[in-house]
Amino acid sequence: MSTFLVSAMPAGIPAPGLCYPFYICPAREKDVARRILELVLILGSLFLLDIVTTEIILLMGGVELNPFMVAVVAHPTIHLALKAAILAVIVIVALVAERQVRGSGVFFYCMLITMYIFVVVNNMFVILPQVLG
Repeated sequence: MSTFLVSAMPAGIPAPGLCYPFYICPAREKDVARRILELVLILGSLFLLDIVTTEIILLMGGVELNPFMVAVVAHPTIHLALKAAILAVIVIVALVAERQVRGSGVFFYCMLITMYIFVVVNNMFVILPQVLG
């Protein structure tokens, strides 16, 4: 049965990390790469929004509530460098995960994007009452 399935699949490149003959259409591989690039850009944008909104809160007299980040957010350049390093690690982990289990890298990004949407929205709820009131 598996021989029939493999021979019925379109010719393509073998998926790395899989122990049995499994082929992915090259056009599909480009779609996955484009989707991952889009998710990296979204997550990077959210990181940048987190940095900007955190700096605005600090300039308004607020404080960083995460005790591990207090020293980092005191210096915007260090904060940006740390977020860039974290994004680089996330990209590597997601690419490795995607090679092992298709779709896992996308799932990983979606979880992080969801978390950072909440972080940015929380920061906006701190900023907006100060600006509007």
